[in-house]
Amino acid sequence: MSTQFLPRIAAGDASAVAACLDEYGGTIWGLAERYLRGFGDDLEDAVQEVFVEVWRHAGRFDPNQGSEAAFIATIAHRRLIDRQRRAQTRRAVHFEDDGILESRAQTGNTAELNDDVRKASEAFQKLDADEKQVLWFALYHGLSHERIAKTVNIPLGTVKTRLRRGLMRLRELLNADFAPTKARPRVEGAAR
Repeated sequence: MSTQFLPRIAAGDASAVAACLDEYGGTIWGLAERYLRGFGDDLEDAVQEVFVEVWRHAGRFDPNQGSEAAFIATIAHRRLIDRQRRAQTRRAVHFEDDGILESRAQTGNTAELNDDVRKASEAFQKLDADEKQVLWFALYHGLSHERIAKTVNIPLGTVKTRLRRGLMRLRELLNADFAPTKARPRVEGAAR
């Protein structure tokens, strides 16, 4: 059984930090490569983020509840999953495949696209401030629900409720803007 580093880190022993990095650095690096492959995230930053969390929570380690390796791996798993989700959200929000927009613009529908964007922006502005705030953090910044809760200082359940309510309201507003022109073809001479 290896020496336990976390109690020493919690006590402020600087040599334990270096020893912990030597002992677990390769494992955390390997996990980061596995979780973040294909996302273009900086693995060094991801590993550093994991170890910062390990240092911050070293005092919570209880050897009676599990091994030090399991404690560190659990923190790594949580941080890397959060980072992976943020990367997935950024990818979805930033439309890395610009071909969708280019093909639409090339077919002569630029004015229609601009009108759609304007309508979407107007619909977003009609949302309540609390809904706009959490949607902005989730969609534009790619933050996880937990991170939004910490950033805005509200409970996690409230974040989820506001996101769901905001998305539903946005869908309603957009359906109201887009449905009439697409749902009912205009018939010449018909009364409105």
